[in-house]
Amino acid sequence: MILILGRFQPLHRGHLKAFQKAYDEDKDLVIAIGSSQLSDQEKNPFTAEEREEMINRVLKNKGIKAKIVLVPDIPCDENYVKYVESLVGRKADKVVTENPWTEKLFKEAGYEVKVTPRYFGISATKIRTAMAEGKQWAESVPQEVVDYIKSIRGDERVRQLLKREEEIKSKNT
Repeated sequence: MILILGRFQPLHRGHLKAFQKAYDEDKDLVIAIGSSQLSDQEKNPFTAEEREEMINRVLKNKGIKAKIVLVPDIPCDENYVKYVESLVGRKADKVVTENPWTEKLFKEAGYEVKVTPRYFGISATKIRTAMAEGKQWAESVPQEVVDYIKSIRGDERVRQLLKREEEIKSKNT
């Protein structure tokens, strides 16, 4: 089983490429949505359920079958790997991530960890920034995600969150 961990804020074409490569290698795929308790923040605008819906729509269209697990943060690095294992229900054969913290914790726990490259040079941070600034972002995400984000007015939410964060920062300076 291959375990892919990420926040998917939002799911983009780089994430999809990682899903496809993992699925080509092993049809037993688990996707863990990290920081699942966070939403309505500049860095975490989408709820876990919204991120899960984005993933499900894309996987269905691409014919990829995967188990999706929500992984809320815990305040203890030493217990994180066991915590994820308990939520997944078993130990993975391989972990796929781009996050150095995740890589470190799982390698220390004896896992084989594959660090993905930044496919297409895409990052969710850049996508959220483009959304917030009213710039082009849709070409970086699968069409199913574009349609879903627009249906829930997620791009408008990201703009409002950035505006709110800027107001808070200006009040504190």
